Amino acid sequence: MEYRILGPLELRAAGRPVALGGERQRKLLALLLLGTGAVVTFDRLVDELWDDPPQTARRQVCNAAAAVRRAVTRAGGRLTTSTHGYRLDLPEGGLDADVFRSRVREAEALAGRGERARAVELLQSALELWRGPVLAGLDSPSITAAAHGLAEQRLQTVERLAGLRLELGEVTSLLGQLTGLVAEHPLRESLRATLMRALDRAGRRGDALAVFEQGRRVLAEELGTDPGQELRQLHAALLDDRPVAVPVPGPQPVAVARPRSPLPFDVPDFTGRESEVDRLVEAVATSPVVTVEGMGGIGKTALAVHVAHRLQDRFPDGRCYVDLRGFTAGTAPMTTGAALEVLLRQVGVPARDVPVDPGARRELWLTEVAHRRVLVVLDNAADASQVRPLLPGGSGAAVIVVSRCHLMSIEGAVPVSLGVLPAAEAVALFRRIAGEERTNDELDAVGEVVELCGRLPLAIRIAASRFRRRPWTVAQLAGRLRDPRHRTRAFTVDDLSVTGVLALSYHHLDDDRQELFRLLSLVPGADFDAYAAAALGGVDVAGAQDVLEELVECNLLMQRTADRYCLHDLVRDCARDLAGQAHSPSELDGARQRLFDYYLHFADVRVRRFQPGQRGFEPELSRTPELPPSRSEEEDVRQIRAEYKNLVAVADYASEHGWHAHAWQLPCLLMPYLSRAGQRAGVLELSRNALEAARTLRDRRGEALALKATAFALREAGKHGEVREFLDQAIAIGRELGDLTGVIGGLRELGAVQGQAGLLEEAAAAFAEAAALARSSGDRVATTNTIIDLGVIDCNLGRYAEADARFRDALAMHRRDGHVGGEVIVLINIGWLAQARGRDAEAVEALESAVRLSRGIGMRRGEGIALAWLGVAYRRLGRIAEATEIGREALAVTRRMDLREPRGDALNGLAETYLAGGRLSEAEDLLGEAEQLGAAGALPLVRARAHEGLAHVAARRGDHDWARTHWERAVALYPAGVVDTENPLAHLADPGAPCLRCFCAQEGQRALAVVAPAV
Repeated sequence: MEYRILGPLELRAAGRPVALGGERQRKLLALLLLGTGAVVTFDRLVDELWDDPPQTARRQVCNAAAAVRRAVTRAGGRLTTSTHGYRLDLPEGGLDADVFRSRVREAEALAGRGERARAVELLQSALELWRGPVLAGLDSPSITAAAHGLAEQRLQTVERLAGLRLELGEVTSLLGQLTGLVAEHPLRESLRATLMRALDRAGRRGDALAVFEQGRRVLAEELGTDPGQELRQLHAALLDDRPVAVPVPGPQPVAVARPRSPLPFDVPDFTGRESEVDRLVEAVATSPVVTVEGMGGIGKTALAVHVAHRLQDRFPDGRCYVDLRGFTAGTAPMTTGAALEVLLRQVGVPARDVPVDPGARRELWLTEVAHRRVLVVLDNAADASQVRPLLPGGSGAAVIVVSRCHLMSIEGAVPVSLGVLPAAEAVALFRRIAGEERTNDELDAVGEVVELCGRLPLAIRIAASRFRRRPWTVAQLAGRLRDPRHRTRAFTVDDLSVTGVLALSYHHLDDDRQELFRLLSLVPGADFDAYAAAALGGVDVAGAQDVLEELVECNLLMQRTADRYCLHDLVRDCARDLAGQAHSPSELDGARQRLFDYYLHFADVRVRRFQPGQRGFEPELSRTPELPPSRSEEEDVRQIRAEYKNLVAVADYASEHGWHAHAWQLPCLLMPYLSRAGQRAGVLELSRNALEAARTLRDRRGEALALKATAFALREAGKHGEVREFLDQAIAIGRELGDLTGVIGGLRELGAVQGQAGLLEEAAAAFAEAAALARSSGDRVATTNTIIDLGVIDCNLGRYAEADARFRDALAMHRRDGHVGGEVIVLINIGWLAQARGRDAEAVEALESAVRLSRGIGMRRGEGIALAWLGVAYRRLGRIAEATEIGREALAVTRRMDLREPRGDALNGLAETYLAGGRLSEAEDLLGEAEQLGAAGALPLVRARAHEGLAHVAARRGDHDWARTHWERAVALYPAGVVDTENPLAHLADPGAPCLRCFCAQEGQRALAVVAPAV
């Protein structure tokens, strides 16, 4: 079978034409043929087949392709479909245009060896393949470009043949053909020169001069130019009666120029990036344009060049490479005209034939590559506008664009984003350069070094090269890199430095972008959002968002989630160096003040929902920054969770660098959240730093708040012996300052600590004093809260009637004041009390009300706790299906809200329900999770309850040794005297009474009150 495009489109099989259907099918086949065996995408076909594509265009393309496939299959060919488009398999010598080019190449080889007669025969046979204009009767942008390109190749071949025939002495037979061609192409100077030489050979020098004069007039009238150098020199020789030589080798047609590869060398130690290489190779096979994007030093050029070398067999007509200098120190980006000149020279266009006008260069470039299978690497691109004019139009060409920027506006481009190296690949690269023998015994240190290099390939290469030339150990290199002051020099070798490479992106930014980029180095945490950036830069949020997006697009910032940004460690070093050069210390401190005030204001506002009533203090702010919107407690929690590490980092920085007001205020503002979420890790150090800062400032109010924060942290850390001392100091300072709110809060904390220690009468006294002070100060919320506190103590003392009365009073007070959140808390306490009294139906009524009210006001914490204990009540009533459903809801709410202790209760409660229903494996999984949560969060009662449940599971399976082991662990974690240790296996064997019912009759009710967490 053979395809013919050098004239009207034809498909022939066994010497006979095959019907191809209508114009759309013929045009689609033509486009596939011009694709030279590569995939032609659906989008490309739609754009080529319609000026204004209908909504059904894709379906119509599929229908046309089906018709073409039937015709191709009948002829013995194959058309395949991919996820992106279609590919036509071309047999060797199956396309007349390929045969034409092959014969021309062979003729040139013969002419080069002096076999001109055989070369003439081959060129004549090549030209005989032409039956008319290329793809006559069909039209589309690609078809038009291909037709022009092939027509140019035909004319070049005609000129080459004429030159060879003249050299062989054939003159007379040429004159008629050349005269007609010149008349058809009057502006083509090379044809006119060939005719002039032939006329001179025929002894018609006057006619040759007349042909020159005619050409001079045509060029002047049509283009306003004079004849070129070749015509002028030929004219002068004729006038001087000098011999006119026919160039023996002649200029080779550009279309048959030997493929060139101006690619940079493929680095011999290229390491890793296997997935990126595969993605890039696949993308090049399916898309005409692929972009490789990433920050400076990430290895974009190395990857693109490596893949280009790997794909050399797929692009037999050559590979081009241009450094567009988009980000090159001391050099402006390359102009379109200059880049086109480089590309044209690389595909074989002689310098004298490269047009001066950039538009003409663009047209020539499109013509030259219209039918070539070439791979073009456009490296170091500044932006899409620099790249777009350089893209070839031929479907056989592919382009890899390398840039630090996201080139989103290049239509149809497939992006391949490059991140830092995976840890294993980073280690392998370092060892390959540094020498494996020297690093064999220090693999841990190698891991640290590559992390200090940020797993940035450029930094790793420099560090490894420096190490290879020094008598260091890897550990010594790591020590040098740990110090940020020395890293800049460590990552510099000769004229190459990581900071310099990264700074190139910075220098292409506008001034306001540069300033915010520099200031972002001051963020002490790992990431930030647009609101923090706006506060830092002293700009509005919309302006900050624009800058951040631009920094992301040029890969100076990374964006790991939709609304949060971060700096690579070495980019941060670069920004810090630039900030030190551009700003005075006072300017940098001013920016820090704005950022730290933002975090103070953020913590203050977001924690308010967790701290109803009077607050301990108002933070000291230089300005009131804009905060992200929040309409619910759930959204508050999500935002605090996202910012928590930053809040801690700010507090730590403030403590270390003498920002004492922020160092004590920020931790104290966070305490209600820390208490609510059950956060324990690092809280003690945070609160002790706050106390030291407040004492340094001699701020007695701050000292009292920090003392209470420290007492909370000590209690959560299990250091109960030290708690009383700190609370006593806080209460004393509150009395000294006349701060009744502080004193009331301190007394309530003291009462809670004493209650947990079993000192119930002392706790009652502390709560009673707090209640009296609250009433005298008119603080209705505090008054009600202390009544609840006293009710819990009554419950622990077995005074259920008194406890119930207090809870009912508190409920009435909250309802009178319209404090629905407080009402929820009281209802949960009433539910607990009912469970302690064995009145599970009453517990269900109270807890169902608490759930309903919590949902009405979006109080997720109250909802989670109420659901967890409602599930217990349902289970105890034998309503297993309802208990299961409610238990799952409780677990979902507490997980979503990051409520650690309530989540532990929800896990244990649902596990107990599964256990009661005989679902031992599911119960065991949840109990194991609860035990891990309790261990990680220092929650002994959660762990105790989990071990008690695991003891039940083991007992139900008949594994009495494990049952006893878990029971003993539970006993060790529960307060003394809570559980029955005399005959635990008898309790554990009762399937109807899992957990919380295994306590002995004398202590069981008090244990329930102790186990239940305070809201």
